[in-house]
Amino acid sequence: MSFSITPLSPELTKAMRQTGVWKESSPIQPERLSSVHTKYFDFEGKEHTDGELIVMDACAHRVLAVFRTLHAERFPVAKMRSVHHYNANDEASMADNNSSCFCDRPIENTTLTSLHSYGLAIDLNPVQNPFICFDEEKGTATILPPQGWEYLNRTNKKAGMIEDVVQLFAEHGFFVWGGKWTTPIDYHHVQTPRGVAELLSIMSLSDGKCFFDMCAVNRASLLKMPFGEKLQPLVMAYQQDSEKFLQSFVDRLPDFANHP
Repeated sequence: MSFSITPLSPELTKAMRQTGVWKESSPIQPERLSSVHTKYFDFEGKEHTDGELIVMDACAHRVLAVFRTLHAERFPVAKMRSVHHYNANDEASMADNNSSCFCDRPIENTTLTSLHSYGLAIDLNPVQNPFICFDEEKGTATILPPQGWEYLNRTNKKAGMIEDVVQLFAEHGFFVWGGKWTTPIDYHHVQTPRGVAELLSIMSLSDGKCFFDMCAVNRASLLKMPFGEKLQPLVMAYQQDSEKFLQSFVDRLPDFANHP
């Protein structure tokens, strides 16, 4: 199967539950996740037809469009499969240079839920685009996966590095890039803003697709979008009148520019 979107199969859902990729405490239910099936070329130029990313249903059409383009441009991807193959171990997935999306887990060294837990963060070629965490007191850095050290010089362009396709992901709604962060630096990671994820998690599929498309177009205005308790007025507005909320959302965007 290639270039298609399907609901999670019963077998996949069971495997995700058993390995802890999805948990009862996850912010979205398995029914809100989709399998994006895609073809891709590896670093030897061999075409594969078994690529699969587990994503939130509302963004699946956009994710499919991204990977259609990557395939057409022969952008190399090492492999692409669900993290349940690694027993929900993110470091193991990174070490295998696996590109992935959904996995319910906290952000590294925090208790804050990762956007991977919503199916709204994508990791691409972790070896070529490593995660770098700094110990400020010791002045040292940890590189994950370790073999990513060969790609720390981002001006020395090599195949599979994400910089050439960051804009492509941004145009399709994944416009927060970990490569711009100070600590940690997460080169392989792209996501939506947290407020967008929290709103999408309460929306119907049809509303969510419409809203996600709207966010992709208006992405520059959403970088300071509120989340958590400060998002509640928007949550209530959607719950009270979803149609009116979607029609008027763009009018609210100037307010986000002043959000601290």
